[in-house]
Amino acid sequence: MQKVTELLPAIFSILVFVVIWFVIRRILGSISDKINNSEVYKEDTLRVLEEIRDELKELNKNNSSK
Repeated sequence: MQKVTELLPAIFSILVFVVIWFVIRRILGSISDKINNSEVYKEDTLRVLEEIRDELKELNKNNSSK
């Protein structure tokens, strides 16, 4: 029993370290997800703008040929 009480501070410090590790991992994962989502949003926006540009070019060609 005395050995167990001697190990309690070590066990407690390991548990605290594990909890802090999981919290930091979760925060960094959340930040990473937000960065990835903004990259996807930027790519989608660029794709839509390129489609609009292509349609405007096509309309301009049709109007200038009339």
